[in-house]
Amino acid sequence: MQCAVSKQKDPNRRSDNRLDICLKVLVTYTDGNQYSLCTQNMSTTGLFLEVGDGDMPFPKLGSTITVQVSSELGMPDAPEVKATVVRITDEGFGIMFLQE
Repeated sequence: MQCAVSKQKDPNRRSDNRLDICLKVLVTYTDGNQYSLCTQNMSTTGLFLEVGDGDMPFPKLGSTITVQVSSELGMPDAPEVKATVVRITDEGFGIMFLQE
């Protein structure tokens, strides 16, 4: 998988600023299937994950998934975090981190 910094197409109408950055993320759906995806942008409250051109299924809107950002800097991977799917587009899906 090749990742690169992406540009936002929509103006930022959210309360939290988003950073356009590509990070590899391991995503676990509610059925246990795991996928390696790339972020399009991130904020302190969530991520937008690009799905690409594959035939990977999208999670259901409102479902809870687990995400783990991979470290590409030789540091340990981030902890696994639960998140809710809050937006789905043709390019991918947005998630909001759950506070436990």
